[in-house]
Amino acid sequence: MEQYDLIVVGGGISGMTAALTALDKGIDRVLILEREEVLGGVLNQCIHNGFGESFLNVSVTGPEYISLVEEKLKEHPVDIKLQANVLEIEENMLVRYVSPDGVIKVKGQTIILASGCRERYTGNIAIPTNSFTGIYTVGNAHRTIVQEGYMPGKYPVIVANSKWGIILARRFVIEGGKIQGLIIDENENFKFDEEMKELLEGFNISVIKNHKVIEALGEERIEEVKIMENGTNTITDVPCDCLILSVGYFPEKDAIKNLGLEVNMYTKGPKVKEYETSIEGIFACGNLIYGVNALKEKDICGFKAGEKAAEYIKSKSKNF
Repeated sequence: MEQYDLIVVGGGISGMTAALTALDKGIDRVLILEREEVLGGVLNQCIHNGFGESFLNVSVTGPEYISLVEEKLKEHPVDIKLQANVLEIEENMLVRYVSPDGVIKVKGQTIILASGCRERYTGNIAIPTNSFTGIYTVGNAHRTIVQEGYMPGKYPVIVANSKWGIILARRFVIEGGKIQGLIIDENENFKFDEEMKELLEGFNISVIKNHKVIEALGEERIEEVKIMENGTNTITDVPCDCLILSVGYFPEKDAIKNLGLEVNMYTKGPKVKEYETSIEGIFACGNLIYGVNALKEKDICGFKAGEKAAEYIKSKSKNF
């Protein structure tokens, strides 16, 4: 069985920067397990500026930031396994994953969890989402446009309950789409403030507040939605060829569900103290610990988690 000083579960920007910091601190045997075909995670979709300032002292696009960190990783003898889906993590630091090479088990002295978050329907959507084609989540639509290179539709209605919905609306316009309506769904974590208004400046996007989607209509593909104004219950028909929904954003915890980690009841991610979870030697960082707050975090890097993990490994080595 292959053994490592540090196993990083997740090759998004938080996992990448955590691994890079540990390597820079002198940790030699490091493994990164990433379920996608490329490193970088959700940041691959973020082709606007605003990332990497804590590392570069200047903001760059998501893909640029990924590329710069990846080049730094190449300066070290780090093992990177892509298309490696972690199946289970055990308390004795055993990690079982499946990849094109089969099902493999490895052992780490320390583990950093950086598996991020996933979109998930939470029951807050009042319409059936599997009756028509053309209904997407914000994350899926963004991925389709930026990474797969095609448009989900040309005339979308977008329900935005975060900054990412606003950015997606801009992206549609840049790619030649015409927003039929950008429905603002404010909540405790998202307000349509001056920053959001500035993001839309010059894009000629119809912003609709105090409304909700109550019905979707069409044949095989969605052709129209009905929206209702809160308070007056006035219903308006809006033609469209796709509907983009903002849904819940929750920590990806399938691989760690049997560990019995203490959970932060507010974020729904693992509870941490100086990035260490309730199990000694297992650390966590990035969107996994920010959980439901992830969409409003400006810095999801894992530098500090990497530092803490390196300190832990060195302290353990001194005791033997």
